[in-house]
Amino acid sequence: MDVWALLDTLPVPMVVHELGEAAAVRFVNPSFTRDFGYTLADAPSVAAWAEQAYPDPDYRQEVIARWWAEIAARQATGTVAPPAEYWIRDRAGRPRDVLIGFALQGDLAIVTFQDQTGTRAARAAQEARQHEHERTAFALTENMPAGAYTKVLRPGAPQSEFAFVSKQFLQMLDLSREEALGDPTLIRSRVHPEDRPRWLEINAEAFARRQPFSGEARIVVNGRTRWLRAESVPRELEDGSVIWEGVVVDIDDLKRTKEELATVLEAARAYTWKLDLRTGQAEVDTTWAVSRGYAPDAWGLTVERWFDGVHPDDVAVARAALDAFDRGALDRTTFACRRKVGKDAWIWLQVHAGVSARDATGQPVALSGVSFDITDEMAARAQVLEEQAQLREDLQRAQQRDTVAQVAGGVAHDLNNLIAVVAGTVELLELQAVGQPGPQDGLGRIRRSVGMARDLIAGLGGLVRPDLPRATHDLGRLLHDAVALLGQRRIVQHAVRVDLAERPAPVWANPTEVAQVIINLAVNACDAGTPERPAKVTLASLPAGTTAPARAPDAGGAPPAGADVAVFTVSDTGTGITEEVRARMFRPNFTTKGNAGTGLGLLIVATILRANRAALWVDSASGRGSTMTVAWPAAALAAAPAVTDAAGRGGRAARADSVAPAEPLRGLQVLVVDDLADVAEVLADMLEVAGAVAVAISDPGEAAEALAEAPGVWSVLVTDLHMDGLDGRALARHAVSLSPPVPTVLVTARPDTLGDDPAPEFAAVLSKPVTAARLVRAVREASGRGCIDADD
Repeated sequence: MDVWALLDTLPVPMVVHELGEAAAVRFVNPSFTRDFGYTLADAPSVAAWAEQAYPDPDYRQEVIARWWAEIAARQATGTVAPPAEYWIRDRAGRPRDVLIGFALQGDLAIVTFQDQTGTRAARAAQEARQHEHERTAFALTENMPAGAYTKVLRPGAPQSEFAFVSKQFLQMLDLSREEALGDPTLIRSRVHPEDRPRWLEINAEAFARRQPFSGEARIVVNGRTRWLRAESVPRELEDGSVIWEGVVVDIDDLKRTKEELATVLEAARAYTWKLDLRTGQAEVDTTWAVSRGYAPDAWGLTVERWFDGVHPDDVAVARAALDAFDRGALDRTTFACRRKVGKDAWIWLQVHAGVSARDATGQPVALSGVSFDITDEMAARAQVLEEQAQLREDLQRAQQRDTVAQVAGGVAHDLNNLIAVVAGTVELLELQAVGQPGPQDGLGRIRRSVGMARDLIAGLGGLVRPDLPRATHDLGRLLHDAVALLGQRRIVQHAVRVDLAERPAPVWANPTEVAQVIINLAVNACDAGTPERPAKVTLASLPAGTTAPARAPDAGGAPPAGADVAVFTVSDTGTGITEEVRARMFRPNFTTKGNAGTGLGLLIVATILRANRAALWVDSASGRGSTMTVAWPAAALAAAPAVTDAAGRGGRAARADSVAPAEPLRGLQVLVVDDLADVAEVLADMLEVAGAVAVAISDPGEAAEALAEAPGVWSVLVTDLHMDGLDGRALARHAVSLSPPVPTVLVTARPDTLGDDPAPEFAAVLSKPVTAARLVRAVREASGRGCIDADD
């Protein structure tokens, strides 16, 4: 077989042409004709073939130049180079991607053609699919609950770098995409200092060995610590780079749950159990059973026997859960109940139960779970609730006391002004009535009445704020306790948070007074936003050594120079405080809340601050929120000089000199309601003579508003029964529903209309006409002061 016959059988498309100037084509094999359509007749020379394969003369000239350059390189080196990429048109005019190789044999050039068109198309389709997959993966990772990331370790690079981070990843670490991709050290800086060495170690080991990475660590973002877990798998690229594709998952809840579970189980305070719903037979953990003194034959027990040991008050809860499983309404649940241990002891169990087996129809047939002994936790919770209830009660009592003190001070001020006018006028008239027995007797009665009025007003001195016991307390604990009293709904709605300094900050204070200040400021901060944009509220204790602002305080009194103080702030993102409001906000009866405010909250704050030689500064900008800064003495301060009156006597002594003998109702504030104004005034006069502060109102609707606005002010409500609009029974129910509730004494001309059933909303029911003694006795008993000896 000659050479041409051999080339004719090869499957590789091939053309042989001369090396002379004409470059005549000597041979075209069948594979070339099959793949590209050209025959020897179509391509008598390289130039003739090129005119058909390359219609564009510029590109044709470029290809011919490359063609002869390749041949020249072969002639010069005598070696065979790898095929080069070319583009041609076949005889049908279709573009084709080919690899053309050149080999020399004597004065002939042997040219091979490899059609890459199909391969290139398949590769392009594959790349398009890959890009689509990448876009889909990107969309998924951007919206998945876990954070996704890709890290790349390039050849020769000293460390890896992030090539991609998802939106959730950035949110977990509170970073922008530019920060995460531009500076990997920022991400490492988020790792808790105690966990950072180990985190860096396992990272370095994974990158050095090109192995999967798996690790857990605490991260600290904006002062908050949470557990995260990262998992990634390496993949090598063609250029030698290694990429790790992974996810970051927030495992804080899981981690804390595992820690608690491990602690509980290690202390042998939990047991596992199984229950067959078909037979009602239960099996309990043998370790627990032995620890509780159960014999082996008692390790399995029936459901009913288990219920025999449940506290009677908790049986309904446990049975409801079991019935729900029987009906298929639950897959899992958790409930707490008390169970007897021994003869008289009870323990609290937290029962976690779930369906562990189903029959062919999907109906639950078995349950399993774990029960934890939470007796200590329940006792601690009860103690915390009791402490919170006591703090809430103390706070309400203090708020009532301070409100009464402010009201009483205002009343005494106004009445003294009026009595001064009356007393002065009487003195002038007495001079004119000398020698006139009738007018002198009348003026004497007025003078004596004025004296009685003075005594009553002096009795208001007993309503001033008492000196409360003070001691050293932790400011951080006081902030947390006060915030807990705001209520969960307010805390969630306004994202209320407490940021504490690293070291505890002591304050010399009464905890109830501090709570009053914090809660009043925090409630105002919560109310500083709008319904569309509720304010966010932050309470923060500042680091030890923080000094108070240098300017004069807006409320209270600046601590003495050099005195140690603890500083805390209450900030909001609300609408800000105008200059007009700022100038009046600590004045009596000023409020921006309309009927929802009393106008006494910030006045009480200012009073408490003055009493404790603490101070408050207001910083606010329109539309940017406000910050209240409070500086509180860290230790007891020397007593401030006493304030004296015009006669040079100390204020407290002066008040003591003017206090009248104790009246039976002294210190009480009574709201009197009767739709006949004269009757209301008469009843009020009777009570005031007995020492009460009584307010008469003839409109029951107005009375309801007064009660709702400041329930802590009123000691007792005295009301008629039959009134237009709102009757006495409805008004009494309204009063008892408030916090704190206001007891009610009913004075009516028609007690028979109440019926035979008792009226629980009334502390006492009196018939008209009522004597002063009976009314005073009923009011005193309703207020909780007990009975007095008095004749009707």
